[in-house]
Amino acid sequence: MKTIVFATDFSRGSRKAAQTAAQTAIKTGAKLILFHAYRYLMPLDSEMSMLAVSAQDLEKHSLYMLKRLKTRLIKKFSPVLEIDILVKEGLVIDALCDALTETSADLLIMGSVGDSPLGSRYFGSLATSMVHHTKVPMLIVPPRAKYSTFQNAVLGLDFRYDIDAEVLGKTVSILRDLDAVVNLYTVTEESDFAKDSALKIRELLKNVPHTYTIVEGGDFSKAVLGFSKSTHADLIITFPRKHNIFERFFTDTNTERLAKNDTISILTVV
Repeated sequence: MKTIVFATDFSRGSRKAAQTAAQTAIKTGAKLILFHAYRYLMPLDSEMSMLAVSAQDLEKHSLYMLKRLKTRLIKKFSPVLEIDILVKEGLVIDALCDALTETSADLLIMGSVGDSPLGSRYFGSLATSMVHHTKVPMLIVPPRAKYSTFQNAVLGLDFRYDIDAEVLGKTVSILRDLDAVVNLYTVTEESDFAKDSALKIRELLKNVPHTYTIVEGGDFSKAVLGFSKSTHADLIITFPRKHNIFERFFTDTNTERLAKNDTISILTVV
């Protein structure tokens, strides 16, 4: 892992997630890029335009806030932590996707909530929306997660859907960088098929310390979260599948349901 992008809105929840980003960068030896997107809106009222800030003011303030965050992280964690800052104007998701491409990012990190944790829990958040747009593995950090290096991960496997070999390869690479023990956890109604599939995945993970647990039946996201809490996991890894607009509008995906927990970080690999 060479480059980690941390996207921030400067909220309290985002500041906590920044500490996880810094420690992950140190653990993996990656460069950390602090990113913020701002959007300038032209005032419709001519009188208000005299009081409104300019695009240059917003950019200047964004750079100031990122520089202050950079100083705090280096002071708290390590003077050798390599940090760059990046500001873009535009809609957050569009600007962030551009930034990930420009920086050739290996991992995106965001807090699961901004200034309104309650609203995020019930109505979703920018981070969970980003899951449907990013082509980069994404770490979502909830507000009560402890900012430490990950040691105990749960890889939730849903064999009702195909698992891409490239996605598995990315996951193995990340787990090696994080140096975490991983428990393969499968909820299935076809135990024989799941066992055969898990054996193939375990072969890929032969150089990663891991265990394997299989249960039959039940709600996938609820079962994975319950198991993760019972084993004191500090990371849940999931493979989001593609959903159409209708599905995303009317139902929460497994990833979105998992991301609503407030203690365990979620790593999505696409």
